[in-house]
Amino acid sequence: MNKTYKNLFDEYVKELDNAVSFEEDKLDSIREKLFNEGKSEEEIENFIMGKFDPICCSGRVIAVFRKYWLKCNQLNAHYNKNGSSEYVNPKIFTIDWLSNDGDPYELFELMNGMPYFPIGIDENGDYC
Repeated sequence: MNKTYKNLFDEYVKELDNAVSFEEDKLDSIREKLFNEGKSEEEIENFIMGKFDPICCSGRVIAVFRKYWLKCNQLNAHYNKNGSSEYVNPKIFTIDWLSNDGDPYELFELMNGMPYFPIGIDENGDYC
């Protein structure tokens, strides 16, 4: 793995972990509030499932995902422009690399649940 991609991946994992933790803390706070109001665990989980998307679909997590997909693509373009054959598929970078053993694996399970990749392609065929 190229050191530049590795450094970018390390940044991605850190930022993604922070975004996921923020979303988990928000849901835990809601659970605690509802529990203190006397709601049962079943009522609380039904409320959460009915009102909130899965964490992988939260705006905060999607923003991190998109940011690093596009940064990976920028690295690919930079290497290509300089005549290097170095290339990492952004999908592999943002999802598959999380499947390595260790802490990112929990992030892999979470992000692998995305129903779609929130990335588009513009009129020039570039990711946007």
